[in-house]
Amino acid sequence: MPIRVDCYTGDVNWPRYGWKGLDADQPALPALLRDQGYYAGLVLDTRNNIGAGLHEYYDEHHLIEAPASNTVHPEDIEFDFPRERVRQNGRGYASDKARTAHYERESDWFVARTMQRACDWLEDNLRRAPLFLWVDTFEPHELWEAPDHYTRLYSQGFEGNDYAYPNYGHTEQYAPGEMERLIARYAAEVTLTDRWVGHLLRHIDYLGLFENSLVVLMGDHGMYLGEHQRMGKHTVNADEVWPLHDEVARVPFLVWSPWPGAPTSTNALVQFADLMPTALEAAGVEVSAPYGRSWLPVARGEREDHWDHIFTSCHSWQGRGGIDYLRSLIAVTTPEWSLHLGPPPHEPELYDRCADPGHTRNLAGEHPDTVAALRQALADFMVDRGGSPEYARQFALGEG
Repeated sequence: MPIRVDCYTGDVNWPRYGWKGLDADQPALPALLRDQGYYAGLVLDTRNNIGAGLHEYYDEHHLIEAPASNTVHPEDIEFDFPRERVRQNGRGYASDKARTAHYERESDWFVARTMQRACDWLEDNLRRAPLFLWVDTFEPHELWEAPDHYTRLYSQGFEGNDYAYPNYGHTEQYAPGEMERLIARYAAEVTLTDRWVGHLLRHIDYLGLFENSLVVLMGDHGMYLGEHQRMGKHTVNADEVWPLHDEVARVPFLVWSPWPGAPTSTNALVQFADLMPTALEAAGVEVSAPYGRSWLPVARGEREDHWDHIFTSCHSWQGRGGIDYLRSLIAVTTPEWSLHLGPPPHEPELYDRCADPGHTRNLAGEHPDTVAALRQALADFMVDRGGSPEYARQFALGEG
């Protein structure tokens, strides 16, 4: 949810607040486009968008839910493995298993229904152009139970504890075969998602919309799948603050733009807060973002760089939207470096992004000037974005 709020508002909000919707005085991308004559639709199966009120900024929204005939409840779910070995002692697993109990064929999966509903929305509303459509699917989030024909692509004949809902923590809790099976299940979810996102993209093509549309495909976070001896996207232990290495913080980001001469790839650093000003510029709307900046010059091939620094974190301070077990270190990313900072007793971790993309060798002790400069840049950013000076002092400057 915090990432979606950054996309809507053009701001980086984690220094001020965490898991919540927009403040009343913050701009909202769908509303700004509606003011300029765009017809805005939201198609989603991620219910937390509704809980945060994001659907209220659209002309219409369509939430894909389990059919009324699905009367299975979480208490009806049986466990084929020790429930203490999955996150939240199996509560999320039972809830998701109950919600997806109606699955029989691939077209029943939420991602399939969501993408097909998005195709239908485009057909239904072509006459209303210009259009803004946000499509939001929970895949490949847990529960990792893609149709069996996808799972068999990566794992066959498995015997043992077949976890489909990982327990966030260190990998020592799993036997090697269990880890391999979890990774295979995740790969199957990604393949399922790819297949149905491709269905939507093909439909956009068939409708002729690529000729005058900006299409952006992105994820909101990655997962540790054994890297750095971790499983999951964040800590569930308030006393253990997790780093956000690239496996979690560097997300898929693909763009179709109709301009000739666009590069096929770029090393420019971009962030979620850039989506709002980019979409507004593409639509010809002159509204400044609170922090983000349009990356259209990069997409058009007019320049190669964008940001010198990207600051990534969960909201790890007290206050609105704070969740104790979601605490994280703060990552400062530059084209050359990845620095991970947190409160004492954590010591800085500095990695060379080019020579060491897996972040295996901490060079902080060899480059104290770089660490000091990036520490100060982070502290200045946090205070500038409304963060508590004490938050910046502890997490950015490492002062007790």
